[in-house]
Amino acid sequence: MVDQEQQQQPATSTKAKKGAKAKKGTANKKAAPAKKGAGASGTPPVAQQRKATGERPPAKLTFKQKEATDYVRMATAHNVWYYRDRMNVARGPCTLPVLKECWVHGIIAEDTLVWGHGLIDFLPIRNVRTLVPQIRTPEVQVATWFKRTFALKPALNKIRKERAEHRHDQSDQVDTMY
Repeated sequence: MVDQEQQQQPATSTKAKKGAKAKKGTANKKAAPAKKGAGASGTPPVAQQRKATGERPPAKLTFKQKEATDYVRMATAHNVWYYRDRMNVARGPCTLPVLKECWVHGIIAEDTLVWGHGLIDFLPIRNVRTLVPQIRTPEVQVATWFKRTFALKPALNKIRKERAEHRHDQSDQVDTMY
């Protein structure tokens, strides 16, 4: 009798162990820890943010597309450019460093018309796709800010003060109208 109980006991205990392992396995599968940096659905946070905002993921370029883009960048960098000043007079020929210097001094902006080899007519700089990023490099942006802040604003304030002295405080034009 004791032998039968001992034989039954290990059998039931192994069955119980197998059942417990099976339950643990399903519990582990359900509550699997999310990947590091991933959301509850296992997708990266950037993908979740794009999905929430409706933004498209960046397009992957083929080798030919990358090659064409690099060619266009090189062509715009080594091209000779002409621009129209504020009086609509064509100025040039200019290279890219000269255009950068003109940008810093405020001679040209995104609305300035430019022409280079390969263009049919003068176009605004913003419409020449790779030209603006090549002109507005971080160094040019810093130099532009520095010049506006420390040279242009004080000079304009000085001129405004001088002109304020010459202005009449109050005009009698409205009083004499009727």
